Amino acid sequence: MKKLVMILLAVAFVSLPAEAQFFKKLFKKKAKTEAGASVKDDAINDDAQVALADIATFADNRNNRNAFLQIPLGIKADRFEKRLLQQGFVERKHDGKQTSKTYTYEGEVYGVKSVITLAVSEQTARVYAVDVEDQTIYPSEQDVKQRFATLKGELTKEYGRGFIDNQGEAYTIQNRLGTVNMHYERNSLTTSYNIGFALDDAKAYQKAYQEMEDKEYETAPRVITDGLAAACNHTDLVGLAVKLLQNNSLKGAQNILRSYDYTIGKTTAKTVTASFALDAYKASVSLTRRKQAITAISLTANDDLEAVCRDLQTNGFTSADQKLWKQGRMTIAVSTDKQGRVVMALR
Repeated sequence: MKKLVMILLAVAFVSLPAEAQFFKKLFKKKAKTEAGASVKDDAINDDAQVALADIATFADNRNNRNAFLQIPLGIKADRFEKRLLQQGFVERKHDGKQTSKTYTYEGEVYGVKSVITLAVSEQTARVYAVDVEDQTIYPSEQDVKQRFATLKGELTKEYGRGFIDNQGEAYTIQNRLGTVNMHYERNSLTTSYNIGFALDDAKAYQKAYQEMEDKEYETAPRVITDGLAAACNHTDLVGLAVKLLQNNSLKGAQNILRSYDYTIGKTTAKTVTASFALDAYKASVSLTRRKQAITAISLTANDDLEAVCRDLQTNGFTSADQKLWKQGRMTIAVSTDKQGRVVMALR
């Protein structure tokens, strides 16, 4: 996904700093894709690794892997490559002399021509993540949103439900085996768009993370127990909050909530409620209205307080006490209730 990464980095550098930082967070699997000269024996049996098996069928899921096109991540890169080539992918030719093996391929993914790049651990030569770049250049936001919806449907069928991310420009699925991030971005100085997605295997990523030198924009690995990563406990609450603050009409707020896959609840002359649930993760929104205008907004979720504060900072908010956050005219107060849930009051 090097081409997509370079294009999107160019966009990030001419955008607001908060957007650039969020970009780096989203496309985090940027470690070298070249096999190292010295590979350690880690005692993992590639033949025992299975792709996306039902986690309820195993007492121990250490050999159960997130997968790309039913190829399990966490296996050796040469084995992964062989299975890609068997599916009709071809290795991409690079200009100039190369001193070591790179893992970039071309082929069709979910109906479109794509470039696939493997992220490979230097120490173990195992694939821990895959980047997929859709080679189509979409001429308008409407066009890329249509592809976004189609790709979202394909990914949720394969990996399960996720949540809208990055203020609507991304979709994240965080299952117990790994993470999938889909994202679209406008190209610099044009009206065209690119789209792609990246996925990792939680267990392989945890090991690869230990060898990464620059972890500034890398997401720390989840805790893994019996081969399963901790369940999703954080969504784009801050992005949703910002969009609600920027669209403070009743109709605008309802459209934003629906775009985030929230279910609109009871609507009265004074209030509107909405909710979102993803397994054990639950979030709710309460809007206070005066006729067609929204006058107050409150979000409550069993979310990660530290992660919420980190997102506020990433999106350009500042705070002296980690409780009251400000950016321009936007103010968000963050606290926890008696149940330990994160509460965000917006104004």
